[in-house]
Amino acid sequence: MLRSNRWIIADVDGCLAPEESIAWNVELFGRLARLSHEASKGRGPIPPITLCSGRPQPYLEVLMKLLDVRAPVICENGAVFYTLHNNTSAWGPGVTEEKILGLRALRAFIETRLLPEYPQAVIQFGKEAQISIFSEQPGIFPELKVRIEAFCAENGGPRVLLTVSHYYLNVSLDGVDKGSALRVLLEKLGIERDGAIGIGDTEGDLPLRQNVGLFACPANAVPAIREVSDYVSPYPTVEGVLDILAQPFCGIANDERRMINDE
Repeated sequence: MLRSNRWIIADVDGCLAPEESIAWNVELFGRLARLSHEASKGRGPIPPITLCSGRPQPYLEVLMKLLDVRAPVICENGAVFYTLHNNTSAWGPGVTEEKILGLRALRAFIETRLLPEYPQAVIQFGKEAQISIFSEQPGIFPELKVRIEAFCAENGGPRVLLTVSHYYLNVSLDGVDKGSALRVLLEKLGIERDGAIGIGDTEGDLPLRQNVGLFACPANAVPAIREVSDYVSPYPTVEGVLDILAQPFCGIANDERRMINDE
C-alpha cells in the first residue's frame, strides 16, 4: 500500500457518481480514474484516493479496480472494511455478533411485514451490517422510521441510527458510522487527521466531516453538509469532485490545476 502523508477520502453516490440510477459521465469519470491511477503510483498532482461509502463491498470492489484504490475502503457507512489486494473484508469498529443478529431480525420484519405495505420502496441487496431502503418517493421515509423505531422498542433492539440520503433510508447499528471507521483507517494509513481531505454530500457524511482536517462537497450537497464544508464546489457530483481536486488545499500548483481542468 502506498504511504502518503495526505489522503483523500471520498463518498461515492452524489460525489463520484450520480445519486440517481442513471448512466455515469464516462468522460469525467475517466478523467478522475486517470488521476487516481497516477496518485496510487505516487505520481501526478493529487494525493491518493480511498472511499468511504454506504454502498456494499462488491460495489466498492469494482470501483477500487477502476480507480486503482490500494488502501482499505469503508463500506456500509462504517460497518465493513474491504482491502482489494488480498480480497479481505472485516467488521468495522463497534460491530458485534449480538448486533448483527438483532439487525437480521429487524431486516426480516422490514422485508416480510413493513415493505409489503409500501410497494414504492425496496430493500437494497448485498449488505451485511446495515439496511438500506430505496424509494423514488422519499416522502414515505418518516413513516418507515416510526415503524422501524417501534419494532426496535417493542423487541428490545437492536439499537439503530436512521439517516436519510437523497433516495435512501439507511438503518445503521448504533455506534457504527463513517467517523469511527475513518479513525481506524487513518491509523492504518499512518496519517494524522490534518492530513485527511474528506468529500461528501449528505448528512450521513457528517461523521466523515468531523474526522478530517479539511472537508469539501459538490454543489448538489444537502444544506447540512454545505454549511459545515470548508469548500463548496459550484459544480455537481464528479465534476464537482474534479473541481475540488484542483483546489490549492489539495496541494495543487497552478499548472497542475490547469492539467486537471483542461485534460
